[in-house]
Amino acid sequence: MITNLQFLFPIICLFLLFLGELHAQTRTNGKTTKPTPNTETTAPNPQPNPPVEPKSDQGQEQGQEKTQTGTVETKPEDNTEEDRFKELDNKNGIVVTGSRGERRLKDSAVATEVISRKRIEQTGARNLGEVLDTQLGINVTPFFGGSQVQMLGLDSKYVLFLVDGQRVAGRLNNTIDLTRFKVQNIERIEIVKGSSSSLYGADAIGGVINIITKQAEKPEHYQFRTSYGNGRQMNFGSQGEKNMIADVGFKNDFVATNFFGGFNQSAAYDLDPRTPATTGNSFQDNSLGGNMTFNPDGQFKVKTGINYLNRNQAGVDSRATGGVFDRTNMTNDFLALGALEYTYGKRNMVSLRGNFSRWENHYKLDQRNSNELDVKEITNEFSSQGVAQIDHEVHKDHMITAGFESFSEELQTDRLERRNAYRTRRAAFIQDEWVVWRQGFVWRLVPGVRHDVDSQFGGQTTPKIATKVDITSNLVFRASYGKGFRPPSFRELYLRFENPGVGYTVEGNDKLRPEKSTTVNADIEYTPYKFWTLSLSVFRNDITDLIQYSFGTRTSEFATFQLKNVQRAYTRGVEAGSRVRFLKYFALELGYNQTDTRDLTTDRPLEGRALHQGTMNFFVNAPGGWEFALRAKRLDKRPFYSTTNDFTAGTSTALIDQQTKSVEENNKVVYGKAFTLLNVRMEKKFFEGRMSLFLGVDNVLDQYELTYNPIRPRFYYGGLQATF
Repeated sequence: MITNLQFLFPIICLFLLFLGELHAQTRTNGKTTKPTPNTETTAPNPQPNPPVEPKSDQGQEQGQEKTQTGTVETKPEDNTEEDRFKELDNKNGIVVTGSRGERRLKDSAVATEVISRKRIEQTGARNLGEVLDTQLGINVTPFFGGSQVQMLGLDSKYVLFLVDGQRVAGRLNNTIDLTRFKVQNIERIEIVKGSSSSLYGADAIGGVINIITKQAEKPEHYQFRTSYGNGRQMNFGSQGEKNMIADVGFKNDFVATNFFGGFNQSAAYDLDPRTPATTGNSFQDNSLGGNMTFNPDGQFKVKTGINYLNRNQAGVDSRATGGVFDRTNMTNDFLALGALEYTYGKRNMVSLRGNFSRWENHYKLDQRNSNELDVKEITNEFSSQGVAQIDHEVHKDHMITAGFESFSEELQTDRLERRNAYRTRRAAFIQDEWVVWRQGFVWRLVPGVRHDVDSQFGGQTTPKIATKVDITSNLVFRASYGKGFRPPSFRELYLRFENPGVGYTVEGNDKLRPEKSTTVNADIEYTPYKFWTLSLSVFRNDITDLIQYSFGTRTSEFATFQLKNVQRAYTRGVEAGSRVRFLKYFALELGYNQTDTRDLTTDRPLEGRALHQGTMNFFVNAPGGWEFALRAKRLDKRPFYSTTNDFTAGTSTALIDQQTKSVEENNKVVYGKAFTLLNVRMEKKFFEGRMSLFLGVDNVLDQYELTYNPIRPRFYYGGLQATF
């Protein structure tokens, strides 16, 4: 505790000096001081969906103007405290994920959380995992391949990840690695919690995270950013972390295009220098991509996009037997997107969209001074998707969204009993956004249903109904009920893996059935004043046919584990949040999440889930181009029942114990310690916001735990950004 206070003292002094400078500038400039103009604007929605009707149900908002593509916010003549956080909050922005079409956030019947570009920059995050780390109701945890997400108490395998509304390939142990998504090309992130299978099909039991990429919005745009960071030499060594990104774009009446590139490099970190093993991987990333939109007549659009990431990770593993292994992963991640759109009338659109994704991973495990346990594996995962969709306004109270979708995936890897696995899925979906009532209050009802036909598992029907009631202009209620499903992955069906160094074998099961879920959500949002918003939500997920590892047989040499549909589970909880802006320059967000989970087969909580979690985000946007951000997360103790994450990435309810002990010993619970994550960042802008310098510290309190919370130790960084 004394050490933490000693470290916090200079940060507190720096912050007090910053507040003193803020107070001095405010006194000098007087009450008429206007903030430094922000040269950034919010990018238009890149999704191929219908434009939004300019007028809301209760009239057009003040400070908005009509355009061909819907309602666009305009900046008021005088700057108020609201303006300073408008881009941070994005309250009147456009969202697409909840309804698979463009809707204003305030009109969306499905609760959608938006992380804006401004918020991403102000947090200082370098990848998607760091952006989500202090988001209410979301927990980001490290695993051997990077970082992964838990949402509503459910693992990453139950969360569907999209880029511009399109699926991405490449799950390592059924987990999407969040660190592979770099922030340089992210315009905003949209999050829908709870089952979304009625629109998106498989894998969306826990929700959807949609990454919206940057689009050109100015005649010319150039941006460059570089940073360097490091921590204690005993944990990080002397190499440090280097990040360099750049993007350029232009736009005219006919075409808009944006290109980006990035280079990221970092040494490994080590939480236990007494052993040769490393805790976090070293890595080197090279990313490249861009998008282009042709819009010759304002009605017909052609959209294309490409994203490519080359990534090399390395680490060192050690075992109790004394063996030391050098581990490397070389990954190539490619995604190509395309869309054709034709708009007619006010809100109508016909669109064709498609994508192709390839994820290639070269894995090597090299034992030092021996080749007996060496491993070399190549994994190729391919997926392609095509969607034909129509959004048609029957009349002002009915908006129909319907479409057909085709999806195929293929996996080639040495870990499968059969070297190659392939399947397809065809689907049809329809949704009606119906305004039931407009007098006194506004009531929206959104029923929808989707039917998928999987080449391996047959037909699956997933209905959903959502409702939104604008009780008053500042009191909103939402609720939804939906079904979801997740077919077993190829690895779960056909995996065959031996770990002779530890003494067990893992087998897939081609008789597995899809997991199914029922989800209920309800939330209420109250804005008593324009600067203060309160929210409360409750949820429950019930999952049947849960796929987990179970102990099978044991020979003199190996213990055998096999996947089976043996479990039922639920997650339920409550989320409460408060957002307030005060004294013109300050914004504070507080959140509390309680998540109760239960494995009904073993009658115990799900592993790795905290019952209580709290978040805090504090932002200062001050005169003179000063900005300050403090983000914090408090996570309660979490139960664990085993000591390895070789197969389940540390989030399963039945991890395989390294020593394959008796059932009684394996069921013995161990709790990971409660911890507080605290990140701070300060930025100073120059030349009317076109250039800035920033400094930050991640994990200020230096809290981590080698086995159950192996996050990166205290880390310092700084850099500059220029925009022209």
